[in-house]
Amino acid sequence: MTAAFWLGYPSAMISSPILCLPLVLPAADSIEDLYARFGGGISKTATNDFQSAENLEDGLLKQILLTYDPSVDFEGHSLHFALGEKITDQFSFEWEVQHLDMDLESFDPQTNGFFVPGSGLFYNFVDPSPANPGDVAPGVFQISGSSGTFSALALTANIHFQHQFGDSGFGVYGGAGVGFSRNEVQLTVRQVGFFGDDNNSDGVPDSQISSGGTTEIASGNSWDFCWHWRAGVEFEFNRKSTFYVGWRAADYGTADILGTGPSLTADTIEFGFQQSF
Repeated sequence: MTAAFWLGYPSAMISSPILCLPLVLPAADSIEDLYARFGGGISKTATNDFQSAENLEDGLLKQILLTYDPSVDFEGHSLHFALGEKITDQFSFEWEVQHLDMDLESFDPQTNGFFVPGSGLFYNFVDPSPANPGDVAPGVFQISGSSGTFSALALTANIHFQHQFGDSGFGVYGGAGVGFSRNEVQLTVRQVGFFGDDNNSDGVPDSQISSGGTTEIASGNSWDFCWHWRAGVEFEFNRKSTFYVGWRAADYGTADILGTGPSLTADTIEFGFQQSF
């Protein structure tokens, strides 16, 4: 019994670390498979996002958007941060946070307007249209200024794809994600109203009223479903560090602007680094 005990004891001592290896290696592998991505980008919204004014509640904003049919453009920057884990050599799962911050660049009316030399663009809310100098112009309006902001904070779950071309260091990436976004939009438009009979050849009514037609709206803490896809090229400096640049197209849902607001989409030229642990 004693001999058997001493003969078995060393074997037990030797085999114990071997039995523990399967428990240690997966943990080590999972740590090596973890990575972080962080970067920024230059973003711009789609010009037709605000052309869905039919969904808005009745009010001055709806009247402005339906009458002027504007092309509304926001431009700005974005930041993103993601934590991911490699599932295979090419596919990974990620959690990503993106913050978008943009200012109104243009509020350009597209239709229903007429140009008066020396005065600018005017829009008629009632018929007959004063575009014909012989008609009576009971009420027309001019856009005299606009400003606004659009911000979004999105949390998404992503599938990420990477492929390296041999040992060159160059590769491509792509991916898509879905989640939720907190959207906030502020838009201010000022109108100058003109009223009176037009008896002049310049097409401008005799009586002018430059009182207020200022509309300011904002939505706070408005969450909606969002999604995005992204693709681009990358360069691997070493086994753990990669630089990437590409394109991201995202739909952040809508904003709560006097009802069901306009859709909010943005295209981003993105760049950043990916660092493995």
